[in-house]
Amino acid sequence: MRAIAVTVLLGAAASACSEEAPQDLETARRAQTALDSANAALDQERDAEFKLIRKCMNDKGFKVFPAGGTGTNSGKKRSEDLSPSVETARTVGYGADPRRSDNQKAQEGPDDFDALPEDVKRAHSMAMDGYVDKPEGGVEFDFGGGKVMVPSKGCRGETLKAVYGDVKEYLRLNWTVYNSVKQNSARILADDDGYQKSLSAWASCMKSGGYPEIATPEKARESALSQYANIPGGDTAALDNAQRAEIKQATTDAECATKVELNTKAREAKSKASAASLVKHEAEITAWLELITKAKGKAQDLLRETP
Repeated sequence: MRAIAVTVLLGAAASACSEEAPQDLETARRAQTALDSANAALDQERDAEFKLIRKCMNDKGFKVFPAGGTGTNSGKKRSEDLSPSVETARTVGYGADPRRSDNQKAQEGPDDFDALPEDVKRAHSMAMDGYVDKPEGGVEFDFGGGKVMVPSKGCRGETLKAVYGDVKEYLRLNWTVYNSVKQNSARILADDDGYQKSLSAWASCMKSGGYPEIATPEKARESALSQYANIPGGDTAALDNAQRAEIKQATTDAECATKVELNTKAREAKSKASAASLVKHEAEITAWLELITKAKGKAQDLLRETP
């Protein structure tokens, strides 16, 4: 069984806007900021964790992996901020350049693992998780209506222990935060007048900056990705041109977002919509941010130390 997925910010949002006291809304804003920061740190931790597990498996002689790779989270989730920071935009744009290590895909096709002999697949499972058919000997957290578990052995278990230390606390906070604070961000933002006004101002700013066809931050990222379409991997000059275009657009995006407080308005909208659960679980959210920030640093340090 894989570690519990973290991209769980789905479902109906709690409606707790005008009924909340000012101090509760301030607490909700603080918790929302911590949650967004944790999500951003989690993206970076997952990237480093994936590479550590992959390196461990490679050292054991395994070069081919099942669909989904080796990570503990199926499906990478990007930061909740709708536009990049100005610093990030000027450095890497949206991070869409296919030459970036984060964007490198496994060389094997999705069917390569399935084609392996059964004994090799079983050996792969043992090396990865310390068991083959039935999960056993893992770290568990009982949330009242059932249990979640991650391996304590194999490359996955060893990496989680090295990165998080207290794996049971990782499970507890992960489960509590992402199953207690459920947010349908798209619906919340679509219904919030303050955010919609900021979005309109952002789109006007983008138009003035030379991007009249980009009406939303999602479209901005799609446009950046399209810059690299159909460019051969060895065409360095074309890739460099696409990267410059991406960084130029992302910088305009970030500067416009800062000017109209787009990301701030988004966080405020979500904190108002989910105020009750954010206030109730602020302590766990803060602890989760602290845990994931330390784990990110540890994973990145281990990756740098890995030859």
